[in-house]
Amino acid sequence: MALFRIEELVYGVDDLDRSAKFFADAGFTPASSGEGFRQLRTVENQLVTLREMNDPSLPAAPETGPTLRELVWGVEHAKDLDVISERLGDRAAREGDMVRTVDPVGLGLAFRVMDRVEAELLLRKHNQTSHHERINERLESYVTPPVLRMLHVAYNLEKAQNDEALAFYIDVLKFKAVDKVLDTGTFLQSEGDIEHHNFFLCFRPDKAGMNHVACEVWDFDAVMEAGNHMIEQGWKESRRAGRHRLGSNVYRFVHAPCGGRIEFVADMDRMDKNWETRVFDKNPGHHLWTLKSSGPES
Repeated sequence: MALFRIEELVYGVDDLDRSAKFFADAGFTPASSGEGFRQLRTVENQLVTLREMNDPSLPAAPETGPTLRELVWGVEHAKDLDVISERLGDRAAREGDMVRTVDPVGLGLAFRVMDRVEAELLLRKHNQTSHHERINERLESYVTPPVLRMLHVAYNLEKAQNDEALAFYIDVLKFKAVDKVLDTGTFLQSEGDIEHHNFFLCFRPDKAGMNHVACEVWDFDAVMEAGNHMIEQGWKESRRAGRHRLGSNVYRFVHAPCGGRIEFVADMDRMDKNWETRVFDKNPGHHLWTLKSSGPES
């Protein structure tokens, strides 16, 4: 298998310290910093790199303002970079231990051997009717749950770009279409993984650019607490909590100062390579449920 996971997101931002605080508040761990950049990591050692928007080392931006400038994918072995280069052909630029290209939407892509540190499981004890795991003990708050890993990136494109973009990701980079929603976009799974999706190309009427990055935390409670913590720190939620229909994960979205949003997620579907692509003419619905309220608490 060649392409496996998201290895790094490189943003061009207009306020390094504010953007770094955002990711630290979200549960990323500071990794390194210097003149013109800040870097943070997940538990599984994926990186978020923040650079000043006018940094000449950054690829061109498909949209104005702070945004994702390069999406780095991790491969399992050094020989996989040769496979990627061969697949890309004239599109590929080999730079030491990296392969770089630009996708049909204008997003900078890079590929390198992943440096994965597997996160330890934390499974809370669960009680239901006569099933008893938690006896004589109470749950404690996670307070600020860490981001275990970045599961997927959702990226906006104009519908007119869709066919060319899908041909690139499916035929060239060997992503698999797990769910294809003809009026919304396509959920794509990387060649070496079984997540419901590692990349989502979603339609927007007139723009390409960053939509969100999904950040996996331990469980339902951690999703709720992570969102609450971000609100307590002054960040703005973009959508009420819920559970997706496609992917099945619990979610909370928060606006990001570096462009787009982050999505806290837990319990996403896994589809192995025997899964047959589902095609929907129309979106079957965004969620199984979403938080509702009858008004202010009494």
